[in-house]
Amino acid sequence: MINIVIQSFGRENEYKRAILTILSFYTHCSVPADQTRVLLFTDRPEYFSSYLAGLPVDFILLTPEKIVDMRGKIDFLHRMKIAVIEEAFNKTEGNILYADSDTFFIADPGYLINQLEPGKSFMHLWEYRFEEMRHLPLPAAKTLLAFLNLVEAKTFYRANGQELKVTVQDVSWNAGVMMFHPSHQRFLPDVYALTEQFYPGTMNHASEQYAFSIVLQRDTEISPCDKVVYHYWYRVKKQIVDLFLEEKLHSEWSQKPLDEKLAEVEQWTAKLPRLFITHILTIRDDAIQAFNDHKLAEGYRHALQAIIKAPFDKTFLKDVLYHTKKKLIKGQDDD
Repeated sequence: MINIVIQSFGRENEYKRAILTILSFYTHCSVPADQTRVLLFTDRPEYFSSYLAGLPVDFILLTPEKIVDMRGKIDFLHRMKIAVIEEAFNKTEGNILYADSDTFFIADPGYLINQLEPGKSFMHLWEYRFEEMRHLPLPAAKTLLAFLNLVEAKTFYRANGQELKVTVQDVSWNAGVMMFHPSHQRFLPDVYALTEQFYPGTMNHASEQYAFSIVLQRDTEISPCDKVVYHYWYRVKKQIVDLFLEEKLHSEWSQKPLDEKLAEVEQWTAKLPRLFITHILTIRDDAIQAFNDHKLAEGYRHALQAIIKAPFDKTFLKDVLYHTKKKLIKGQDDD
């Protein structure tokens, strides 16, 4: 049995992202639907009903009180990820596939899920060693450096009080998608414990990701699953998906037969990775990032591409003018 676990609450764009995640799973997965189950943690089950009709979905209501409880004494939003996975373990048998709502499947995950065992887990992809945080620039890297300093200064403990050594050579794996064997439920107390030692002193919003990464790499072999699922965590990619789904997902579309929905979603998941590269929002962002990195030629090249695509965007033109003036003033200062 495969249990797909997702949380989605607070805003309509979050609900639409989760719908894409769930439908794309069933579009690509070779495992029969009757051997799967979706556990959708949400504050608005009624929003999803028509979109997901015909699929094995159990709704777990997220009340304001439950959200507060899941955030814990440290009042950390991403602690909820641990809590929904824990509840899913308690409500189900079989393997668990947790996915953030800003994901969609691009290939069949079934063959990976079938590889799960007590000594093997999956996270989305290998990101970086903690040591690599050391030379990142401030102020953007403030919470990353705070975490690095914490690792070098403190001793950490498992839930049972046993010391758990964390070093700068440990690896952060992206936690947007994770796959667990039923036996992995035993790791959750330690994930809670590390998260609650990491977050208060650093305010680092990847604290639960670091905790999952450390615990799973101590006690299992972690493998990546990015070949089957796309995690569009970057803000510009989220904006692109939101614009795309605003056009595609509506009440009339929700009434289509399930097979038609899945066929369309298969087309969407093939299209979106390419759209991320060519979209006007990406090109504008590439220009601004290049200017910020003092790569002026590259910045103007992207800016020209963006202006050709959308010549009347006053906000972007003002951004380009700002960076041009900044360069001219710096050039005068250098003289």
